[in-house]
Amino acid sequence: MKSIKNLWPLFALVSLLPFWASAQSGYVEDALRFSLYNATGTARISALGGTQNALGGDISNIHGNPAGLGFFQRSEANLSLGYMDWNTTSTYEGQPMNQNSTNFMIPNIGAVFSRAKAPLEAGDWRGGSFGFSYNRQSNFRTNYGYSSNRLDQESILDYYLDVYNDTGIPGGVGGLFYEAFLINPVGDNQFDFSPNATTSVTRSDVIESEGNLNHISLSYGANYKNKLFLGASLGILSVTYRRVQTYNEDFLDPSNISTLFSSLQENLFQEGSGINLGLGVIYKPVDQLNIGLNFKSPTWSNINEEYGADIFADFNPPYEDPEFGSIAESDAETDLFVSNYGLRTPLQLGSGLTYFFGKKGFLTADVDYVDYSMANLRSNAFNTGEDNREIRQLYGQTINYRFGGEARLDVLRIRAGYAFYGDPFQNPLGTDRSITQFSGGIGVRMPSYSIDLSVVSSQFTSYHVSYPGSPMATIDNQRLMGTLSIGFNF
Repeated sequence: MKSIKNLWPLFALVSLLPFWASAQSGYVEDALRFSLYNATGTARISALGGTQNALGGDISNIHGNPAGLGFFQRSEANLSLGYMDWNTTSTYEGQPMNQNSTNFMIPNIGAVFSRAKAPLEAGDWRGGSFGFSYNRQSNFRTNYGYSSNRLDQESILDYYLDVYNDTGIPGGVGGLFYEAFLINPVGDNQFDFSPNATTSVTRSDVIESEGNLNHISLSYGANYKNKLFLGASLGILSVTYRRVQTYNEDFLDPSNISTLFSSLQENLFQEGSGINLGLGVIYKPVDQLNIGLNFKSPTWSNINEEYGADIFADFNPPYEDPEFGSIAESDAETDLFVSNYGLRTPLQLGSGLTYFFGKKGFLTADVDYVDYSMANLRSNAFNTGEDNREIRQLYGQTINYRFGGEARLDVLRIRAGYAFYGDPFQNPLGTDRSITQFSGGIGVRMPSYSIDLSVVSSQFTSYHVSYPGSPMATIDNQRLMGTLSIGFNF
């Protein structure tokens, strides 16, 4: 598997995951894909921009800042239902292409079991709460790509012909072009295109992906004198990711009749699990103010993967091969490559402030620090030294910040928020992959239940290169996420 991913390094990254042209290994993409941080939770937290470092009393504290569990005075169960609409506009050589994907999901479900003391009970420790939750940290379901009808562009065969003539027939994906008669020998260690490959070529590249990164969290938060709240959590991660990339080229003669059509398809499937730890503290110097600190350890994961590729070609007129005769169609495929590797994602440090205006509402803000260059790969199947050097060169530090506010009108809650997630690449060279997020929502709080609704709009730009040396496609992403949360006290 290692040799294949090094021969075909420039996969597109999904759900927030652009790939920079200088990267040398597909595993470098994996390190970022499974490390990207995004604050998630109930509809209440989503409407507040994801702010939760200094805000207690929400199911989201189970996987966010566990110290917030110390604020619970009653036990609670909460279920969230979500709908996502993801639109992409890819621009390649000035030609746009629009695609869309949608997804229904359960972004969060959890329960808190409170053991808070009654107001008149003695003791400085005022009890605490246990929490259990399932939370969807990332959703990888998206479609994007491009289609170009420019006739003067180069072909993928140009790239591989240079490889063949410089180093011979490569293994893996590169060897498929030889097996499918798209590149053929013409002399001693020399190669040329199939005669059907004209100088006029159109091409398209479409990437379809799906999968999720989920956390199951077990947490406890304690309350000391209603001033200091301490918490700890254990997170169990599970991840699935599937991508199908289809790259097509159509060669035309002067009358626009297809002389050669080729289609290369690559299939990648990954699944794995991991574990992390969390610590949190919230301090109330005065009743109106919360100050929060949150630490999340690296996640130690083990990832299994399967990869395979195949190519199909149609020749018109049939290609006349000196050894195999007339060939109207051809196909070839790689073996199914199976591999395993370990991934350590970066730790996360967060802080926050929440200020309460009595019972009228509050304002809250978070700041997080993540150093993506601290991700690390390890494997017994291959040497990860080159991959880890590339991670340190490509990725950098980010400061993410979020703001939110809630107005309280009797039982009604009105919320709004904003979030910014910095570009994880340290040398963007004019590119910007940061994420801007606006959110809003409403809620109703009753003595025994609550209903909350949120809408989150995210905008960001990603980039895609089909193969080394190919022009870069720019993908403008518009993602809309709606969440409905229903909570019950018991």
